[in-house]
Amino acid sequence: NAHIKGTNGKSQGTVPFLKVNNDTAVAVNQGGKRKGAFCAYLTTWHLDIEEFLELRKNTGDDRRRTHDMNTSNWIPDLFMQRMLLDQDWTLFSPNEVPELNETYGAEFEKHYTYYEENAKALNLLHKRVKAKDLWRKMLTMLFETGHPWVTFKDPCNIRSPQSHVGIVRSSNLCTEITLNTSDEEIAVCNLGSVNLVNHIVDGVLDAEKLERTIKTAIRMLDNVISINYYPVEEAENSNLKHRPIGLGIMGFQDALYKLGHSYASQAA
Repeated sequence: NAHIKGTNGKSQGTVPFLKVNNDTAVAVNQGGKRKGAFCAYLTTWHLDIEEFLELRKNTGDDRRRTHDMNTSNWIPDLFMQRMLLDQDWTLFSPNEVPELNETYGAEFEKHYTYYEENAKALNLLHKRVKAKDLWRKMLTMLFETGHPWVTFKDPCNIRSPQSHVGIVRSSNLCTEITLNTSDEEIAVCNLGSVNLVNHIVDGVLDAEKLERTIKTAIRMLDNVISINYYPVEEAENSNLKHRPIGLGIMGFQDALYKLGHSYASQAA
């Protein structure tokens, strides 16, 4: 219901556009090699948050559902504090509170409480809800649909791996990467995975082989940054400036089986 200046009408909010994004992900299937996939993040103070939570439900108006797209909550610490104290939480229209997307921690709290206390005086589009009720709905949807995922804005920024040279506004498809985004930068992370089961030799983990693999993989991931094709300038700018890489493992359960360890054991 935000005011649209051009037509003097009222906005339908984010949901119809997320529906379009969802259908685009289905259509763009990465050259037939794998399904298109992405994740939409929405801040907890956004006026559309309650409808956003229901995007993956199997009931309701299907035109306002995104069955093929991942969703995630981008939660500030202030919301969790309000929830624990059983206090109110105020929802805003983002264009009227621009500082909230650009700040975190104490600075975010300062701007948020200012807008909250002056919402009526400033004639802001807003709505007050019980923080605990919103949290309960988040957990209910997570239990029912597996979405939206829970991600925390302030720890992602406080522990930024990029020397705090920008704001982390979201994570990626699987929530393991938190990098800066801005008008000049589209975050890119270059990922690889070590197949752990291939490093079990004669029933034990070959640590020397694993060390060689990791060293080679890190070198290759960094080379990818230099020789990659970048479809947009902002992605190239971000990647060459920060050179972010991530190395994980796969075949963990198979490796445990070969070692004779239970998945839930202390040894694992």
